[in-house]
Amino acid sequence: MRLDTLTRILDHQGPFASALLDVSRTTEDARQKLDLRGRAARAELVAAGAPQAVADDVVARLLEPTGTPGETARFVVAGREGVLVDETLPRWSGREVLTWGPLPDTTAWLAYQEAAVPVLVVLADHLGADLHHYTAWGREPGTVHTVEGSTENLSKVPDGGWAMADLQRRTDEVWRFNARAVVAELERLAGTEPPLIVLAGDPRARHDVRTGLPPHIAEQVVEAEHGSRADGASNEAFVAEADAAVRRVVDERRRRAAERLEEHLGRQYAVAVGLAEVLDMTVQAGVETVVLDGDRAAGRTVRPADHPYLPLPDGVRSAPAVRSDLLVLAAAAATGAEAVFSAPSLLPDDGVAALLRWDRPAPQG
Repeated sequence: MRLDTLTRILDHQGPFASALLDVSRTTEDARQKLDLRGRAARAELVAAGAPQAVADDVVARLLEPTGTPGETARFVVAGREGVLVDETLPRWSGREVLTWGPLPDTTAWLAYQEAAVPVLVVLADHLGADLHHYTAWGREPGTVHTVEGSTENLSKVPDGGWAMADLQRRTDEVWRFNARAVVAELERLAGTEPPLIVLAGDPRARHDVRTGLPPHIAEQVVEAEHGSRADGASNEAFVAEADAAVRRVVDERRRRAAERLEEHLGRQYAVAVGLAEVLDMTVQAGVETVVLDGDRAAGRTVRPADHPYLPLPDGVRSAPAVRSDLLVLAAAAATGAEAVFSAPSLLPDDGVAALLRWDRPAPQG
């Protein structure tokens, strides 16, 4: 994934207060518990060195209602300039974050973003379709686009014989016409880089839509056996199918990243393994993609002064120690590198490797 969101934070002067806390309101006493957690978070930030005003800004955002049902977290980053990030994280699970330091604590947030999958849901029938466009499935409300086709002949009752055959032929033509209208809208929404498309609804309508799509869009389609655009229809089974399709997309991304790392390691070509090698290549702007196990990398620290040529924001170099995951991500963002958050067994003990833009020169013997 690109690190543009981190770059925008680092355009501001640190230090930074970072908080990623569970703000779910799924129980009767959730508000009371959240208020108590907010007070504790404020005290922890101030004890870590954050100015009172910064701690107050963070906690105020954390306590604001999100309007999001179910398990939900909130990620807030603030500095002396005010709140820089305030984002709701539906369906979040993991360890909480609460830090004050020279770099924003974004590893868990970026890993959450990496697992976001844009999805186009198409609920089709003979009359048209409802197309729900999600920039991140299960996390943000979808934008609904409705295609209403022709209803001619769809409700007439024939007398039989030739009249019935003719009506059936004309009905089939209307269905195909409506399917073409759905295909046109789907092509428009999919664009040149189609997202995952989950196609559900009437079986005949699904067939007509899928067969009308160009190959580069059709290959992104997953058909669901459940799901309907009818008023009052229960789509719980459909949501479970869509969830499974999204998980497969995320798993495939990580599998490809692990395969690329394995390939480069096998050829000993354009790869850096371990924190020291990755930082050395980052100085040379040679890192294309950082492969990071956030948990392992967070267990190590780096003395920034030992790496004077790393592209780091002002104020970081004087820090006595910085978590290695935060340092690697900040330097990667500054050089336009991407990041993959994964934990393949091929990673070294410090949890850091990188695919490079060019091969490293062989060490001199």
